[in-house]
Amino acid sequence: MAVTRASFEDIIDRIHTVPSLPEVVTQVVRLVNDPNSDARQVNQIMMKDAAMSAKMLRMVNSVYYSLPEPVNDLEQAIVILGFKTIRSIALSVSVLSLFQQQNANFNMKAFWAHSAVSACLCRLIAGKARICDPELGFTIGLLKDIGKVILAENAAEETRTIIAVAREYRMSFTKACREVIDTDDAEIGGWLAERWELDSQLTTVVKSQNTLIGTTEPKLVSMCMLSEYLCGLKKIRTSGSCDEPVLDAGVWPHLGLDKTALVDVLSVINDEVENARQLLAIAG
Repeated sequence: MAVTRASFEDIIDRIHTVPSLPEVVTQVVRLVNDPNSDARQVNQIMMKDAAMSAKMLRMVNSVYYSLPEPVNDLEQAIVILGFKTIRSIALSVSVLSLFQQQNANFNMKAFWAHSAVSACLCRLIAGKARICDPELGFTIGLLKDIGKVILAENAAEETRTIIAVAREYRMSFTKACREVIDTDDAEIGGWLAERWELDSQLTTVVKSQNTLIGTTEPKLVSMCMLSEYLCGLKKIRTSGSCDEPVLDAGVWPHLGLDKTALVDVLSVINDEVENARQLLAIAG
């Protein structure tokens, strides 16, 4: 008897409660994308969520941002750091709060460590390569693997099998997904980004993050691939990521960086790991 493989639609149908971003964060994202908005408007929205505002101020005043003087209110922080950085902080605080439940099939601590380091690395690569705003790079790095958590929470049996296949055959989580089900974590992560009404560019990158073939965002996908490669070298990985780190040579032309830039990035990667730890400690 043939085994029926779960499709993308099958997995989505199992998600009875779609994890939602707080309304405050949704409004902040919309305001940041509105050229007519100002710091006062963003601050008024953020003040509606005292707990989130407090966490955001802690992050703003941490060594993570290395401000010369303490910042006492979010409106001042918005003026100093800019709308896009405040959006990154708001998304970090809210998303880290949404997905904290431990799962027997999936190591959440390792997942968030990897996501935080990916965010920091993507911000660094985006700035060095000048391919996008570094804060967009940060958000992409933070959210690109979120489909893995959706799978772990809503398709536990399949996730267990995916991780087992990845371990046995030394595969990536995404490749093992396609061996077990008729979708993968990238497609599911893209679906969630759409549900959250995030930037269409971000959604596209999440969906196509694992290959340059056919993507409409080769520069940003190359950023993701370099970040993933560096995480693999440092063994900062998620459950089921069992492949050997290999970097597609095609990323270099899209990033516009010489391969010697890899040495520069590697020289500061330990700093980025420490930055990620701080982010997790404050936002988690």
